Amino acid sequence: MSLKSVLRNTVRFTGRALFVGALFLPLQAVAEPVQNSNMPRTITLYAEDSNAPYAFLDGVSPEGIYVRILQEAFDRLPGYQLDIVNVPFRRGMELLKDGKIMGFFPPYARGDRDWIERYSIPTLRETVVAICSKDYAQSNDLKRFPDDFKGARFANNAGYGLAGPEFFDMVETGEITLEEANTTASNLRFLMAGRVDCYVNERMAILAGMRELAVDKAVARLFNEVAIIGYEFGYVAYGPDPEGKWPYRDQFAGALDRVLSDMLASGEIDRLVVSYFSY
Repeated sequence: MSLKSVLRNTVRFTGRALFVGALFLPLQAVAEPVQNSNMPRTITLYAEDSNAPYAFLDGVSPEGIYVRILQEAFDRLPGYQLDIVNVPFRRGMELLKDGKIMGFFPPYARGDRDWIERYSIPTLRETVVAICSKDYAQSNDLKRFPDDFKGARFANNAGYGLAGPEFFDMVETGEITLEEANTTASNLRFLMAGRVDCYVNERMAILAGMRELAVDKAVARLFNEVAIIGYEFGYVAYGPDPEGKWPYRDQFAGALDRVLSDMLASGEIDRLVVSYFSY
């Protein structure tokens, strides 16, 4: 038999033919990359573990509105599959800044986070508010935030800068006292126990925290929303990659942005928000 015939039969019957290594191994080496290239690439994104209703850990499973939005988006990205790891906010931002993880969600865009190299398109507008005990609200003329809150005791989620730079300047000068806990529920406990006067967070996050604590309507009426501090958008943030671990990052980020844009335009994101709260 000629060498040409042997090669032809080897290609045709590689599943059962015992052909010697010099011819078999190159064929196997060529076949494996083709097979791997057809497999979805796993994208690991880190998320907050205690930012209900947006991103949190529900027992052992990631949950929240942003989680559901991203899960739906990945269903429309056949080349990728999603893996989510939940961590505390401050830890997630440290990992992102140090180049240890590719992406983290959902931080807000901040000028002092110039080390963040790329953000996804914005998907949800969130309302940042200050709530205070009714006693404090009725005893003070609270028209301007944070100027009218001198002497107040505030709670804050560790690592959050939602209250703004002027607020934290007043903390630095001692005009405002600040206590920080990792979770919304813990900070609400501070407020309900009278340990602090006020608390800043996103409006729906506060409501979700009250639901988690099973706060009844009578207790909820003891607290007033006293200021709208601003409106924010949550993002998937991509940090530095000093070791070149994620050369595919920008290609993936662009594909995700296109899908998120389509979901916004079609009303799918609004539907996911409504379905989350009606669950």
